[in-house]
Amino acid sequence: MRDTDLRGVIAASLTPVTEGLEIDADRLGAHSAGLLDQGCDFVSVFGTTGEGASFSPRQKIAALRAMAAGGAVAMDRLIPAVIGSTIDGAVRMLDATADLGCRAALVLPPYYYAAHEAGIAAFYEAVLTRATAPSLPIILYHIPDRSRVPITPGLIRHLVDRCGARIVGVKDSTGDRDSGVMLARTFPDLAIFTGDDRVLPDLLAAGGAGLIGGLPNLFAPDLAALCRSPEGEDAPRLIRLAKARIDAVDHEDGVAVMKGILARATDDPSWRRVMPPLLPSSNARLDEVEHALAAAGPGPGVAAA
Repeated sequence: MRDTDLRGVIAASLTPVTEGLEIDADRLGAHSAGLLDQGCDFVSVFGTTGEGASFSPRQKIAALRAMAAGGAVAMDRLIPAVIGSTIDGAVRMLDATADLGCRAALVLPPYYYAAHEAGIAAFYEAVLTRATAPSLPIILYHIPDRSRVPITPGLIRHLVDRCGARIVGVKDSTGDRDSGVMLARTFPDLAIFTGDDRVLPDLLAAGGAGLIGGLPNLFAPDLAALCRSPEGEDAPRLIRLAKARIDAVDHEDGVAVMKGILARATDDPSWRRVMPPLLPSSNARLDEVEHALAAAGPGPGVAAA
């Protein structure tokens, strides 16, 4: 792969929210540092798990700058997600990401309009042409159930041909084992990540790079161990745990559930806050998920935040 350090477990961080519905940059910096201490290789902020579509570029850039000033986390271990449908907004995010020394950016295709593949390619090309940091690596974000826009092999080839080494990887969040394996085998020069813990062992066996997912917010040590040794002595237990845990958490209310579980594990109720239109999970729902997690194995090994 072109960038061999872009691999392993990348935690798709949850985003702590203040009472005034702003990003709590201090908590986010501390949480990100804790995830790295627990074995994650990088942290991706403001993706789907991080409610990135619910924050403006202004809010996200301000939070990144505050995190850089706070010094709790090394900025070159962060991979911010760029989620939006405007070229201007995406360029602003990429420029700030590069200026602050972040490692790469995870870029979602534009959504809302059901655009043709040529139009999606034109969006990416316009953004990368206008961004002032031509060396910032880009990971394409394939999550068609949310964006309604697939990142197809044809689109990947087109963007690699037009944008060259800027395109370093793809995150496949379909949860489809065959999709991830196909991408890893078709594009051996790119870092192919899955967004689903259950797909991770097969993706790694096919030459994939690792995981960009939300469950490291709660179970980073186990997922880091599985990624580093997917065929090791402890791998069957870790694979069973990963499958059971994502089955318990990965539902429409998954972000709110993970925040609620994290709030309980850290004894910090502020983690339960979500950005509208999401709503916090009820105690009954959290009890149900905690029961399923407890039946699977040891509880969350969360980072202090």
